[in-house]
Amino acid sequence: MKWEEVYQPLSIQERMIIDIAEAYKVDLTKLANLQVQKQENDTHMMEELYGRD
Repeated sequence: MKWEEVYQPLSIQERMIIDIAEAYKVDLTKLANLQVQKQENDTHMMEELYGRD
Protein backbone atom coordinates (compact mmCIF):
# COMPACT_ATOMS: atom_id res chain seq x y z
CA MET A 1 0.00 0.00 0.00
CA LYS A 2 1.33 3.43 -0.94
CA TRP A 3 1.68 6.19 1.65
CA GLU A 4 -0.86 8.35 -0.21
CA GLU A 5 -3.45 5.56 0.12
CA VAL A 6 -2.93 5.53 3.88
CA TYR A 7 -2.63 9.30 4.34
CA GLN A 8 -5.50 10.60 2.20
CA PRO A 9 -8.41 8.94 4.07
CA LEU A 10 -7.24 10.41 7.39
CA SER A 11 -9.07 13.35 8.93
CA ILE A 12 -7.55 16.83 8.78
CA GLN A 13 -6.65 16.57 12.49
CA GLU A 14 -4.91 13.21 12.01
CA ARG A 15 -2.94 14.52 9.03
CA MET A 16 -1.93 17.63 11.00
CA ILE A 17 -0.67 15.48 13.87
CA ILE A 18 1.40 13.34 11.50
CA ASP A 19 2.78 16.40 9.70
CA ILE A 20 3.73 18.14 12.95
CA ALA A 21 5.26 14.94 14.36
CA GLU A 22 7.38 14.53 11.22
CA ALA A 23 8.45 18.18 11.29
CA TYR A 24 9.55 17.96 14.94
CA LYS A 25 10.91 14.39 14.68
CA VAL A 26 8.41 13.12 17.27
CA ASP A 27 8.15 9.35 17.78
CA LEU A 28 4.44 8.65 17.31
CA THR A 29 4.83 5.08 18.57
CA LYS A 30 6.20 6.41 21.86
CA LEU A 31 3.31 8.89 22.10
CA ALA A 32 0.78 6.15 21.35
CA ASN A 33 2.26 3.96 24.08
CA LEU A 34 2.11 6.87 26.54
CA GLN A 35 -1.53 7.44 25.62
CA VAL A 36 -2.31 3.77 26.33
CA GLN A 37 -0.55 4.03 29.70
CA LYS A 38 -2.54 7.17 30.53
CA GLN A 39 -5.83 5.47 29.63
CA GLU A 40 -4.91 2.44 31.75
CA ASN A 41 -4.01 4.72 34.64
CA ASP A 42 -7.26 6.66 34.26
CA THR A 43 -9.22 3.39 34.22
CA HIS A 44 -7.42 2.20 37.34
CA MET A 45 -8.13 5.49 39.12
CA MET A 46 -11.83 5.30 38.22
CA GLU A 47 -11.99 1.71 39.50
CA GLU A 48 -10.36 2.85 42.75
CA LEU A 49 -12.85 5.71 43.12
CA TYR A 50 -16.04 4.00 42.02
CA GLY A 51 -15.31 0.27 42.20
CA ARG A 52 -15.45 -2.23 39.40
CA ASP A 53 -18.61 -3.02 37.48
